[in-house]
Amino acid sequence: IYAPWERWSTGQGELPRLQVGSRVAPSSLLMKESRTQAPPPISEVELISLMDRNGIGTDATIAQHITTIQDREYAEKDHAQKFLPTKLGIALVEGYNSMGYQLNRPDLRREMEA
Repeated sequence: IYAPWERWSTGQGELPRLQVGSRVAPSSLLMKESRTQAPPPISEVELISLMDRNGIGTDATIAQHITTIQDREYAEKDHAQKFLPTKLGIALVEGYNSMGYQLNRPDLRREMEA
């Protein structure tokens, strides 16, 4: 869902657009210690929008997809009605990823449904 460079910033505005093969000479380098953070939880409306944007499901099946991930306990809603993955959901994604099946990738899911 998130492109790895979606939120990159120079701290002074947007990164400049470059062409493939361009050379860049950095003027400085700053190492910052931090930890990777998961994306924030999303609401049902945001999930539907992402599914629609990525061509996953149809108007008739999107609601069923959302019901299924909750019924199978892959995700649950918190007090703010945002989806949070369960331990089972995380284990399922990590298990498939470790076998080379990245079923959580929107483009792969879209191709499977086509």
